[in-house]
Amino acid sequence: MRVLALAFVLVLAACSHKPKPSSLVPAEGALNDLRAAVAREIKGPEREKQVAALVDELEQLTIAAHADFKAHAAALRTLNANYDATQAEFSKLFGDFNARRAARQARSIDINQRAKALVSVEEWRTLSRLREKAVRDADAAGSEF
Repeated sequence: MRVLALAFVLVLAACSHKPKPSSLVPAEGALNDLRAAVAREIKGPEREKQVAALVDELEQLTIAAHADFKAHAAALRTLNANYDATQAEFSKLFGDFNARRAARQARSIDINQRAKALVSVEEWRTLSRLREKAVRDADAAGSEF
């Protein structure tokens, strides 16, 4: 009976635990702010739609980076716990992670260049100021992006 009562208390404690917010939350807020700025600052519905689509691509890239980082960290913990893990296994783990990171960087630069081609210099400067503020806010909130 005691075991049953203890199990019940543990289940209740586990259910009442408030989960830690994802580090994606500040990034999501920054991207939502950027979407609002695009809607406000970009003149012309077709260009606005195209620039908003680039923000959506950036969001997908951010989500993928977050998931990849978490998966890499889990794989690293697993490998680190393995006494028999070799240097080659660590090198492969980091090499694969860095290759995916480099591919995301290239995609990010591509998004940046396509955005520049769609907006005026003035629109770019306005959006850049807003992006910088969003990045500072996300950093202050503890995002790893």
